[in-house]
Amino acid sequence: MRDAVAIWAALVLTYMVFAGAVNVSESVAAVGCASLGTLWWWGVGRRGGTRFHFDRLTLRPLGPAILAVPRQAVHVGLRLSRVVLGRAGGGTTRERTASELSWAAASGDTVYAARAVGLFAASLTPDSYVLILDREHGTVATHALEDDAP
Repeated sequence: MRDAVAIWAALVLTYMVFAGAVNVSESVAAVGCASLGTLWWWGVGRRGGTRFHFDRLTLRPLGPAILAVPRQAVHVGLRLSRVVLGRAGGGTTRERTASELSWAAASGDTVYAARAVGLFAASLTPDSYVLILDREHGTVATHALEDDAP
């Protein structure tokens, strides 16, 4: 029940932040949407087979990814302007072994949460995104802009 109240409150607050106005109609809409979202979580989300258990270590990849966004946004903007002018090519696909990435080789109770956060963090930065996490072969394929260095 505590989780349901926390989810409901978070949904109400999120709705109100994005609503842009605090009035009766927006408050009623926030309560209605949060209630529907919480009921969906209660009825469907809790019955799914995958459980996400987060701890501090599973959220660790988010910090560096968020801090890298401004620098990589500038890099991508410069790279795309060179592509438009015909002075640079497109991107490249890179494969890495899953054992090199802590989130791809996670184990234990937090394995699903670690993979989800790791995939999100690896794809958050504008310079790269994950194409395939092939657990069967133990590889992770990402798309990234080619480096200008030889």
